Amino acid sequence: MAVADEFRQRARATWSAGDWDSFSRLVTPVGTLILDRVGIEPAVDLLDVGTGSGGNVAIPAAQRGAKVVGVDVTPELFEHARRRAADAGVEIEWIEGDAQQLPFEDASFDRVISTFGAMFAPDHTRAAAELVRVCRPGGRIAMATWANDGFAGELFKLTGSFMPPAPPGVEPPPLWGVEAHVAEVFGAAGVSPSLTRETVDFDFTSVEDAVQQYAADFGPFVVARGVLEPQGRWDDFIEAFRDLVLRFNPARDGTARIRSDYFVITVDP
Repeated sequence: MAVADEFRQRARATWSAGDWDSFSRLVTPVGTLILDRVGIEPAVDLLDVGTGSGGNVAIPAAQRGAKVVGVDVTPELFEHARRRAADAGVEIEWIEGDAQQLPFEDASFDRVISTFGAMFAPDHTRAAAELVRVCRPGGRIAMATWANDGFAGELFKLTGSFMPPAPPGVEPPPLWGVEAHVAEVFGAAGVSPSLTRETVDFDFTSVEDAVQQYAADFGPFVVARGVLEPQGRWDDFIEAFRDLVLRFNPARDGTARIRSDYFVITVDP
């Protein structure tokens, strides 16, 4: 099996585990910031890469008047996406596909957006090239990627210390949190990205609430539990995660407000 096919199957299994539709509420503010940053005029053609259940970018963009296509490697999430879109009174086309082989013609969209989606493609240079390829001249590309030294970046490192390594040929997602790497992969596509650093807060009623919600709803944790619990290592993993939450929680009132830094990457082809 080709690396891309194997990784696609793993990604689909991971993100269909847990309850991403519920968990994705944490990054909703990022979608709002991205849409404000790129500008959404009525009737612009917008592609949301790694759309998930659509609540972060696709549906809010359609509510602003954009003609939206959402693409994701995990079509199981489209059941929630269709329900959300119907509740919002918008029409969106949902298509199964992955970021490094987008099923669209060249220059198909005015806006190409990916919030924490395309960064999980195994070949970063191919993913960047695909985002550029499907964007029209004069359009705009925007990505949100987790900063390597922020909460999510540290979570990648923690998970990597417990879980088996990725297959050979798979570039780790945290590289998208390194400015030099972002410049390199987009530079290979003939464009120059601009980066700004932003912060989003993940609010929970308590540290224990954060730990329990991650364990129950976050797909990578659900998959990790299936691997680590039979080895007797799940409790150690969760305890290390609890320490990580405490490290990034500035709240002193018993709640948990996890501060997570990310990059907004914009490209004007």
